[in-house]
Amino acid sequence: MVLSGGGVRGVAHAGVFKALEESGIRIDQLSGSSAGAMAGALYAAGYSPEDILEFFKTNAHNIFQWRHFARSKPGILDSDQYAELFEPWLKGHTFKTLSRKLYICVTDVLKGKVRFFSSGELVRPILASAAMPGVFTPVEIGENWYIDGGTMNNFPVEPLMGKCDILLGSYVSMKKEVEKSELSSTLQLLNRASDLSYLEISLHKFKTCDLVFAPTELWQYGIFDVKKIEEIYQAGYDHACSRMGSLKEILSSRAPGARRAS
Repeated sequence: MVLSGGGVRGVAHAGVFKALEESGIRIDQLSGSSAGAMAGALYAAGYSPEDILEFFKTNAHNIFQWRHFARSKPGILDSDQYAELFEPWLKGHTFKTLSRKLYICVTDVLKGKVRFFSSGELVRPILASAAMPGVFTPVEIGENWYIDGGTMNNFPVEPLMGKCDILLGSYVSMKKEVEKSELSSTLQLLNRASDLSYLEISLHKFKTCDLVFAPTELWQYGIFDVKKIEEIYQAGYDHACSRMGSLKEILSSRAPGARRAS
C-alpha cells in the first residue's frame, strides 16, 4: 500500500487500515511520504488503527510549542526536537524489527533527489519525511540534509512496483474546484498552484495501483487541522468501507495465492 502525505489528514490512513482489517485483508508492504510515513511506520511496528489515531490525537497539539522553535537552522521548528514524540511508540525499533516491509520517502534537498529509506534507524527518516520545507528544519542523516518526501514524491509507489500481487493506495490530499472569490490574494493563488502540481503528479501514478482510496471530502481539512482528527479518521474509514466491494472483486479475480494485499 502506498500512503500519501497530507499533515493531520494522514490519520485517514489509519481509518483505511481499520476497514481493511475488518475485511480480513493484510498489508505486507508499505511505502509512505510525510504523514503517510508516520502512519505506515506505526502500522508496521504492530500498532492498531486505533493506536495510530491516538498517536495523532496526542501529538498533533504538541507541534507548535516554544521549545521546538529552531535556532540557527533554516526553518521555524527544529525537526530534531520531535524525536521525543516517537520515543514511547518506536523506542528500540529499526526497519529490521518491523512486522511489515516499509519504505520511507524523503527528499535530499542538497542533491535534489528522492531517496527511500528501508533499513537502519527508523525515527530520523520519519522526521525527515515529514519535514515540510519552510516550517521544519532539514534532518541531517549522514552527510546529507533531508526534507519532506512529498516535496518531490507525495505518492511514492516506486519501491512497490513489480513486488506485489495487489497494489493499493491511500491518498489524503484531494482538491475541490474553487470559485474566483477563493483566489483573491497572491498567496492563495500560489498555494492553489502548488497544490494542483502535487496532485497532478500523484494522479498520474494512480493508474499503477489496483485500487486507490482517496476520500474527496478531505479537501475541507487543513494540514494542521488538529481539532478535526477524529472526523478525518472516520472519513478515511467510511470511504474505505464504501470501496471494499470493489477491492473484494479485484481479490476474487486473482489466483487464490494472491489474496494478500501489498
